[in-house]
Amino acid sequence: MPPSLEAPRKTSAKAISPYRAAPLSFGPPVATYRSSKLQRVGFLAVGSAAGLAALALLLSPLGGGSDPGLWVLAFLQASVVGTGAAFALRAYARRVRGRVTVHDEGMCITSHKGRTSFFWDDVTGIWARFYEPVRSPEVIMRLGTRDGRVIELPTELEGARDLATRVQTETAARMLAETIAALDAGERLWFGPMMVDGFGIHYGKRHGRENDVDAMQLSFRWLEVRLASGERILLPTEDVRNVGILLGVAGRFGIGRLAGGPA
Repeated sequence: MPPSLEAPRKTSAKAISPYRAAPLSFGPPVATYRSSKLQRVGFLAVGSAAGLAALALLLSPLGGGSDPGLWVLAFLQASVVGTGAAFALRAYARRVRGRVTVHDEGMCITSHKGRTSFFWDDVTGIWARFYEPVRSPEVIMRLGTRDGRVIELPTELEGARDLATRVQTETAARMLAETIAALDAGERLWFGPMMVDGFGIHYGKRHGRENDVDAMQLSFRWLEVRLASGERILLPTEDVRNVGILLGVAGRFGIGRLAGGPA
C-alpha cells in the first residue's frame, strides 16, 4: 500500500546528534508511513470486547445472592479478561501514535516514547529488509547515526518496503562518497561479516585468497555471495550493514553479479 500524504507543514524537533546544537527544521513532508489500519482496528475491537466481557463477569454475581465465593470467582475472572483488554488497548494506543514522516532533508520518527528526527547526512549505517513483507515482531530497519546511536523504525508500517527503499535511496549517494574516500585513504571498512579494503571485498575475519568475494547478488531477502573458493553464502540483508553501499563499491574491484540471479 502506498504511503499516505499529509498537508505541507513545518516540522521541528531536537537534533539527536551532539554536534548539532540548533533544532532540526525540515521542509514540507514528502510522505507519511503509519501502522497497519487493520491492526489498529483489530486491537481496538479486541480491547473493547474484552473490556465489556470483564465488566459483565464482574457484575454477574448480582443475580446470584450474596455468596462470597461467587464474588471472588467473578473478580478473578474479570481480572484475567480485563488484563487482556488493557494490553490490547495499550497496543492500539501505541500504534495510533506511531508513524514515520519523510522529508527531503531527513526523517522524523514518532512513537509512544517520543519523537526522533535526523538529517539524511547523519545516517552512517543501515540494516534493513528490502524484499520481504514485514511481519511482527520483526524490525523493518535499523539506522546508525554519527553519534553512535542505533534507531529502530516502528514495526508493522503500511508501505514498509517502500520506506526501506526510500531511505536507502536518500542515503546511498552520501554514504557511497564517504566510503570511496575512506578506501582511497587506505582504511578497512566492515559491512557486517564482509570487509572491504584497497584490494577488494572479503568474507569473514580471515585474510586468505579463498575468502575473496568473486560475485554477489541480491535475491529476495538475501545477499548471495560467491567466494573465490567456489563456496556460496547466503546472508540476510538485515545482517549486512549498508548492503546497497557494498554493492555500489563492488564494481570498483570488478566483482560481478551471480549468473541466474534476479534482474
